[in-house]
Amino acid sequence: MLNNCFGILSATESRDSLRRLTAHRAVASIPIGGKYRVVDFALSNMVNSGIKLVGILTQTDSRSLRDHIGGGSAWDLNRRNKGLYMFHDKRNQSVSYDLQILKDNREFLARVKEEYVVFSSTYLIANVDIEAAVRQHIESGAVVTVVYKHTDEADKKYLDCGELQINMNGEILGVEKNSGKSKDANISMEIFIMKKSYLESLIDKVAYADYARTLKSVVYENLGKIDIKGYEHKGYLGCVNSLLTYYNTNMEMLNVDITRELFFEGRAIYSKSKDSVPTKYSKGSKVVDSLIANGCEIKGSVKGSVISRSVVIEEGAEVENCILLQNCVIKSGCKIKNVIMDKNVVLAEGTELRGSNIYPLIIEKEVLK
Repeated sequence: MLNNCFGILSATESRDSLRRLTAHRAVASIPIGGKYRVVDFALSNMVNSGIKLVGILTQTDSRSLRDHIGGGSAWDLNRRNKGLYMFHDKRNQSVSYDLQILKDNREFLARVKEEYVVFSSTYLIANVDIEAAVRQHIESGAVVTVVYKHTDEADKKYLDCGELQINMNGEILGVEKNSGKSKDANISMEIFIMKKSYLESLIDKVAYADYARTLKSVVYENLGKIDIKGYEHKGYLGCVNSLLTYYNTNMEMLNVDITRELFFEGRAIYSKSKDSVPTKYSKGSKVVDSLIANGCEIKGSVKGSVISRSVVIEEGAEVENCILLQNCVIKSGCKIKNVIMDKNVVLAEGTELRGSNIYPLIIEKEVLK
């Protein structure tokens, strides 16, 4: 377990491609997989490796994220010593930059005694062995190690993510945006491992010139100047950087092998507990190949869907290939397919909605009065 390492999560990802899901929340706090939030995976990766001190960098509008994480008890981070710290962008900008937030909260780094830092984005979904990655980083003597995933589906998945050029010695030689022009690619998982002193030097480098920058951009500028190596994650990698990737990542969680790897093989994924009652399945209901969270009432038909807590699907309603978030009500006679439905939406009786698996239809959140 890691005793000389702390973590920083950068929950400052752009919301532009997910705007209809992020009007009232950060990317990190988008519900996924029925009972999780996007941030749960990166945060669980940290604590599963033994990291006991985690700082989370957030945008100004982060109420939903702060409500979900709370004091960090779900991740055993509600500690008197070390534990969880959350920092937001004090400048109330439309775009937040992680290095700028760190510079504005420099006293946090000054108090940290750990030698190494694991810096991670939150929008990539994986169960990563951070301990093994840090061990390789220390043994290699690299200045920075970047965790990556090799894929033969880069033309279909991970579009707009960083694509790394890596030589036979594991050294990273270049990076570009994945535009889908080739199938095989090394996709950056935006997990960076380095000494705390090096992170501080990067902040100093840009602090008084142009510190409206992201850590990854400053690290990549140093390719060829310092020793930057890669650590390959060989397991599943999901992505939440657009409505389509959000839809596809949820649908992939219906695959038994992916679900087993993500949630049941050695390293748990933790989340805030709701202590809901079990889901009630009425006589005549039908559920096939779906994830159903606690607290639901299922009287109709559900197929190939991800259903969050406290959803009601009335008798005669048909739900297929859909993602329904918390407290939705699908009334009798409704037929919906390839739909993403945000929280608190109530569909009137007999409503029919249909998207496609390429362009899923999204119904925005109903704000409770």
